[in-house]
Order: sequence, then structure tokens, then C-alpha cells
Amino acid sequence: MNVCKNCQKRLRLEEDIITLDAENCELCCGLLNHINDYFNIFLNETKEIEFSKFLLGVETIDECFKRDLQTVANLCPECRNFKQEFTFQLGGRIEEVLGKKVDFKEPELTFKINQETGDYSIWIKPIYIAGRYKKMRRGIPQSPWINSAKGREGEKSISEYIGISALKLFRAKDYNFFASGREDVDALMLGNGRPFYVEISKPLIRSADLKELETSIKEYSRNGIEVIGLHLASKEEIEELKNSKYDKVYEVGISLEKEEKSIDEILDKIRNIEIEQQTPNRVLGIRKDKLRKRRIYEVNILKNEGKRLVLIIKAEAGTYIKEFITGDNGRTKPSMSEMLGVNIQIEYLNVLEVN
Repeated sequence: MNVCKNCQKRLRLEEDIITLDAENCELCCGLLNHINDYFNIFLNETKEIEFSKFLLGVETIDECFKRDLQTVANLCPECRNFKQEFTFQLGGRIEEVLGKKVDFKEPELTFKINQETGDYSIWIKPIYIAGRYKKMRRGIPQSPWINSAKGREGEKSISEYIGISALKLFRAKDYNFFASGREDVDALMLGNGRPFYVEISKPLIRSADLKELETSIKEYSRNGIEVIGLHLASKEEIEELKNSKYDKVYEVGISLEKEEKSIDEILDKIRNIEIEQQTPNRVLGIRKDKLRKRRIYEVNILKNEGKRLVLIIKAEAGTYIKEFITGDNGRTKPSMSEMLGVNIQIEYLNVLEVN
């Protein structure tokens, strides 16, 4: 049997029953002779990557692995197979020389090797940053505004201000942005902010200062976007955020077609009522036309100047507030316009709370 010195030592084989042949080892098919080569590759490829926990993976040649498993079972059942030996020796050397630790559950970096081709890959664990954002200037969309005919329009989006700032700080390749709902482009997001997370792909830095990120986002957006409560989030927290539904509190400035004397009495009746909303005309081009049932918890008057009012509205997650006020040509029922018997124009809309 042709075996290499590594396999001889691993399986405690006597020299009189083997032929030492490093290149044509019938057990490991030469893999154990390249530990030093892969260590140097690992050393070179990861020198600019910040990580403390790693994992090694090997895709073996099936025929070699089966033969080795059988040999181990017959000659030395307590011994490691060549895949285990490879990761044990390479992993141990990385731990000793680089001061990193093998972690089977939450590795920050995974080094995978294909024995047959000699190819390798490095996977870097993404970083998830969660928090809440405030939009302090109207006209900023949540995601990039793309015109199919003209291309990019308007200023950068909330996702870009946050995501690009994070990419620079973490020296990463890409990002994915998610927020719990969205406010209209002409609305402000104030108060306690809107929950969001950003996934940072292939970060070279893992220990960046999140306070510095908060400052960078504010400066990059020219004070248009503020973020609060930034923290590194687990996958469990991210999944919970994805599945959460948040009720909201709005401040809305409106003007009535004519003054309504009994408006206090009418609005006082809007407590915990259910409304039906057909997909609004303004978003029919991008969203499926369907009927939604939502709940309005209460409407209170913050300021009354005759035909002009400022309202505080608390509503269920997913409510189209503008359409609840205007009626959207009958697509939302009941609406404030219908209940008051007057046409209503919206002057501004601010989101105050997302809870």
C-alpha cells in the first residue's frame, strides 16, 4: 500500500507493510501533504480580515474518503480519518500561530477546500446592525427612486445613506436594508424613529464604532437622516423584526373645504373603528389591488384654526393614513372626508411613533 508519512503516523502503520509515497498516497490522496500550502493560503487571504473565530471545511474525493474510512475501521478505529486529521492539524496551526479559535457554531470566517480541484473559498459572516432611523427632511425616499425611462431620480435614499455609510466603516462589499414599513417620501419620521436593520456582507472590519456610524450617516445625509440605538443584532432579533407589525401615531395637518362646527363631536366617535381600504390609486402601479381591513384607534385634534387643523391619529400597522383622511374617491370606507361631509386636503404628514 502506498501511503504518505502523515497517514503512516496517523494510523500507526509499520513500515514493512507500506511503501512511503507522498504524491500517490492511497489513503489521503495527497491532501495531508499540503497542510503547509493551505496554511500559507489562509494566512495570505485573511491578513486584511478581522475575525477571532473560524471554521475549516473540506470537500473530499469520495473514493479516497471511503477507502480511508474502511482502512481506519480495520486498522485503527480510534484514529482520525484524513479529513479530521487535516482540519485538526491545519486548525491547530492557525490557532497557535494566529491566535484565532475554532468555533463550530458561530464562526466569523469559514475556509473551505475542494480536495479534487484544489480550489478554496472564504466565507465571512455578515454583520447585522439594528436600530431606528428618523427622517428629518421631506423628499427622501426609503429606497432608491428609479424611473424606468430616465433611470435614477431625486436624492439618495434612506437605505443608501445608512448602507453606504456602513460599507465604508466596515470596509464591506455590499449591504441589504430592511425597515419595518415605510413612510411616504413627503412625510417626516420623527419621535422614536422607525425600526430597521442593515446586513453588511463580507466585512473586513468587525469592531467598528457604531457611534461613528451614527455621525457618518447624519453628515452624509446632510442632517436628513438620524439613527439611534444602533447595536449588533443576532439572527433571532432580525427574524423577529421582519415578522413584527407596529402600530403608528401620526401628526397630520389638513385643510377643510368648509368649516365644520361639529368636528369635535364627529371625531370623538372615531375610536377603535374598522375601515376597509382598497389599494390606493397612487400605488396601484406597484402593488396588487386588494381589500385590506385596518383599525383606527383614535383621532384627536391638536390644533383647530377653523378650516385648518392639526390631528393626532393612532392607527393599526399597514393603514393608509392619507386615504383614511381623503377617502381616495371611495376606495377607503369610512373616511374622515365621508364622515365630515367635506373635501379634505392634506398639508403635511409626520410619523411620531412606531410601537
